[in-house]
Amino acid sequence: MNKIKVMLVDDQQLLLDGLKTILSINGDMEIALAQSGEAAVELSETFQPDIILMDIKMPGMGGVAATKRIKERCPRTIILILTTFDDDAFIIDALRYGASGYLLKDIDGEKLIRSVYEALSGNLLLTGKVAQKLAMNVAEKNEQSRLQRNVLKDKFELTERETDIARALVEGMTNREISDSLYLTQGTVKNYLSGIYSKIGTSDRAKAVLLLKDILFRD
Repeated sequence: MNKIKVMLVDDQQLLLDGLKTILSINGDMEIALAQSGEAAVELSETFQPDIILMDIKMPGMGGVAATKRIKERCPRTIILILTTFDDDAFIIDALRYGASGYLLKDIDGEKLIRSVYEALSGNLLLTGKVAQKLAMNVAEKNEQSRLQRNVLKDKFELTERETDIARALVEGMTNREISDSLYLTQGTVKNYLSGIYSKIGTSDRAKAVLLLKDILFRD
């Protein structure tokens, strides 16, 4: 029976040793260690881990950047973020770049082992604290989006679809990205943009973005 190949990534050797001891209990895991994001990226190509437990904050390349690089090179490798930090930006970026879970280091050994098997089974893993913060972040962004839509409608009398495209414009999306995200043809997007430019009083894309940003984020 092939062993599960696990890579542990953390800049603290003591923590690496502790995690290795915990995960070695069952005897069905082959474990490799890395103490930096750079080392993790390099080792992942030779070791080809089934799963990685990745720290977030490390000297040099952090865990989020390492996650992105590894998933680009080894898309089948499952990555679980294991950290003391539950910052919203870390959570969202790590998941966006392909992490399959975000666990805090106060997790007990038995639950950690169970989490590894659950992740290998395809489950998305978030601790209660992390799931709550993520839900709150989504709720806040939804409310912000609603307020921004109202501002654009009131200020420039934009339609619902024009408002969606204006916000995508502010986010720096290209016409192709806007068309893909809203399921419109690029020609339709161009027509909507022309209407938006006319309503806000400019024909220049860069000036339109600056004006829209000023309206949306002036507070």
